[in-house]
Amino acid sequence: MRVAVPLLAALLLAACASAPEMPPSVSYRVPDHNVAVTGDEAQNFCLQFNRAAQYQGLQSTPTGMVAVYTCEAPATGTAAQ
Repeated sequence: MRVAVPLLAALLLAACASAPEMPPSVSYRVPDHNVAVTGDEAQNFCLQFNRAAQYQGLQSTPTGMVAVYTCEAPATGTAAQ
């Protein structure tokens, strides 16, 4: 039994360490079928994670359409001009 507890703890830590990190996501209700108004809100949300908003698409809900975004790492290798 003494061997089982540390072994189980090690297995749990290994499982957590190998799990891929999911990017934060956010969704906004789309007013008047105009997705463009949600982009700025999503960008502001993702900035708190130092990431850029990436539009994932629309989803239908019982209360209307929502635009879904994930916060992806900002693009690298681009020079500001």
